[in-house]
Amino acid sequence: MQAFKSIPAAAAAHPRAFRADGVAALLIALAVGWMGMPLAALASGEAKLTVSATVSKHASLQVLAQPASVVITAADMARGYVDVLSPAQVAVQSNTQDGYMLMFENQGDFLRQALVKGLDSDVQVSAGGGGVAQRSSGGGMRKNLLNLGFRFVLSDSARQGVYAWPIRLSVTPL
Repeated sequence: MQAFKSIPAAAAAHPRAFRADGVAALLIALAVGWMGMPLAALASGEAKLTVSATVSKHASLQVLAQPASVVITAADMARGYVDVLSPAQVAVQSNTQDGYMLMFENQGDFLRQALVKGLDSDVQVSAGGGGVAQRSSGGGMRKNLLNLGFRFVLSDSARQGVYAWPIRLSVTPL
């Protein structure tokens, strides 16, 4: 219901009334436009009205599911990495033809890098984080559902234990 974000509460409670008010405002604007027409245009019965609109780029991200924690075992320490068994499920909504930039912020000091699967191609993210451009297809607002798998390569300071989920996701339109 974002279309009613900046309207008064009374109008939000009655969206049809708001739409009627919007239509009335449009008709008034058109009438004022007609009044400003030169007399020759009015007499000929022809008129030209130019309308333009700009659609702002938009991208949003919603995490539908992700593990709450990462468990590092002795076997993971010996291997040097831990594979996360449950994928992170993410919905990305974007209206840009150029796609969006999916950003990964590392908030865990136990990992040196992360390998992310489930995108156009596998992505390697450093300890400082990183991002990957994802292309879009079609026009208008689109929603992409992503199932992201993670392999965390452990840092030298990593120890056995349970750690909070280390990756924070964000998105920017391109």
